[in-house]
Amino acid sequence: MERFRDRYVDRERLARVVLMWNSFLAQYKPRCLPVEKITELGIPDDKQVYFYQEPENLLYRTTFSAVVDYVQQLEPWESVDAYVFDGTMDWVVVITHEDSLVLSLGC
Repeated sequence: MERFRDRYVDRERLARVVLMWNSFLAQYKPRCLPVEKITELGIPDDKQVYFYQEPENLLYRTTFSAVVDYVQQLEPWESVDAYVFDGTMDWVVVITHEDSLVLSLGC
């Protein structure tokens, strides 16, 4: 996760706003989508990804289809701030608690 923070996060801003997705470096302009559009990002279902739940500080290795299943089963009152990325870290998908938004960078 340190490599991820080094690549994407403004650490000074992170100290003020707490969540990484609210602290992305200025050169990254995320695309905002409703959470239902997560399947339209072009990421293969069997793609091996990392799933990081920020508030809990938990990192999992899983498949993109497992992430989609998890997101689709969230109840409206459940809050999540999670990041999905692969080993290249060339892209990241963020699932936020803000009205179930998906932010994507590079995909």
